[in-house]
Amino acid sequence: MDDVDRLLWKKALELTGRERAPRCCQLNYATGHVVAGEAQLRNAVMGCKVAFVMFFGKTCPYCRMFDPIFRQVGERYRDVANFVKADVEQFYHLAAALGVMGTPTTVAFVGGQPVEVAPGFMTAPQFKAFVESVLGYARCR
Repeated sequence: MDDVDRLLWKKALELTGRERAPRCCQLNYATGHVVAGEAQLRNAVMGCKVAFVMFFGKTCPYCRMFDPIFRQVGERYRDVANFVKADVEQFYHLAAALGVMGTPTTVAFVGGQPVEVAPGFMTAPQFKAFVESVLGYARCR
């Protein structure tokens, strides 16, 4: 292949979209979706390069206070990450394995692996900074 052919091939790839950066999400869940089982949780975590899972308790007042913040920030970044919720009682084995000691606790997954755990209630600016930090680490913005 000579230089002209290489340039034409590169331009053809650009025009067809094959050379664009890979999408960070292949399977998006609605922001704040409560996962119903292990299969849904696995799909949410594996469906995007980055996923944020908020472990919550049904009677936890801080979870109810954090929920609108989780949804608001999640809506802003929904194209590059999944933001789902998991009931700590239903997923107690996973929560224990991840070191979840209380609710709410948000676990960030990159490539299906947990990379960061943020325990407790966060304000909107704190949660946004947490999300942006993880997205920067994952190179997905």
